[in-house]
Amino acid sequence: MKRQGPLTHLKIVEFAGIGPAPYGAMLLADLGAQIIRIDRPGGYPALADGLDLSAMDAASVCNRSRDLIRLDLKSEEGRSTVLRLISEADAVIEAYRPGTMEKLGLGPDVCLQANPKLAYVRMTGWGQSGPMAQMAGHDMNYLGLSGALSLFNRDGAATQGIPPLVGDMGGGAMFMVLGLLAAVMQARAGGAGQVVDAAIVDGSASLFALLSGLNAMGQHDYSAGNNPLDGGRHFYRTYICADGEYVVVGAIEGAFRKVLLERLDLLTDPDLTRPTAENEAICVAKLSGIFAGQPRQHWVDLFQDTDGCVTPVLSVPEAACAPHNQARNLFETLDDVIQPAPAPRFSETPGVISSPPVTANKNAPHALGDWGFSTAEIETLITGKVLEAAP
Repeated sequence: MKRQGPLTHLKIVEFAGIGPAPYGAMLLADLGAQIIRIDRPGGYPALADGLDLSAMDAASVCNRSRDLIRLDLKSEEGRSTVLRLISEADAVIEAYRPGTMEKLGLGPDVCLQANPKLAYVRMTGWGQSGPMAQMAGHDMNYLGLSGALSLFNRDGAATQGIPPLVGDMGGGAMFMVLGLLAAVMQARAGGAGQVVDAAIVDGSASLFALLSGLNAMGQHDYSAGNNPLDGGRHFYRTYICADGEYVVVGAIEGAFRKVLLERLDLLTDPDLTRPTAENEAICVAKLSGIFAGQPRQHWVDLFQDTDGCVTPVLSVPEAACAPHNQARNLFETLDDVIQPAPAPRFSETPGVISSPPVTANKNAPHALGDWGFSTAEIETLITGKVLEAAP
């Protein structure tokens, strides 16, 4: 596995799971981190009853760019193997319910004893403490408790649902990665190892810090759909076009709004040039009528190379074909699966997808060789049924 990127000096032990932890590990691995993912014998349970995970290898995008081994953690030899890996690692990532790792004999105290500089990163929804810590939950549950979900309400009603981006990936994985890197930096600067409690409910609350500030200034009242940054104003919202597709208008600043009105030949319109709370509905109606009069591509062409802040709302397949995205190689296609390329970008040490999902999902026991295990030691673990043999 050829790794490259700014994190090639980083070694991580990841315990296989679902949700934000695999995505966070993917981000780190794409940027060069050496990560060994530990699964249970037979593989992680299917996401739904009867689902064949073997048929999903190519689609398991979040598992790419790292090695997988299947190890019996309930055996003494399995725990010893993990602790040997941890002694060589900078960080551990686990996303189990609080107390699970302790029951396996691999809790923070044990692992930090094996490696006093270790960043022990725990990724959960509710966090490691509090009255809800042991409860099950998913993305929208955590968003609901943090207050973030209410920001997506419309017309006085709660949203029916949103994809797991703000909670799992934003409030969860991104803060997990931030915490891991911060703890590793602290240890490398001479500090001690520590436990990182990354909770989705914490991270999702942090994500609306800007709105908290705006609310304190009287610029955002938390009444979703009625504010300048959540579709409550005519200059920052989506509009449907003649072909049923949508465009985004994001002309918040006066200079950008002037370009918007100029391109739409509305610089003399009394409502749009002097908008007030009283005529907001009129402004929305006027722009709605105009955008509904032409197909989406007409508006894309009209505002191309301008500061009018009018852009298309693309589907994911369309986004993969958009000229700007293609120029930046924003997406890659591996085994017929379109997926995002490594991000962010580095001028001197660019990241790379070092192994596609279909390869990264294959049990590779000899990956232990990259962590100092000899061939004989690996074979002994396989023979003892501690380590699952390659398929």
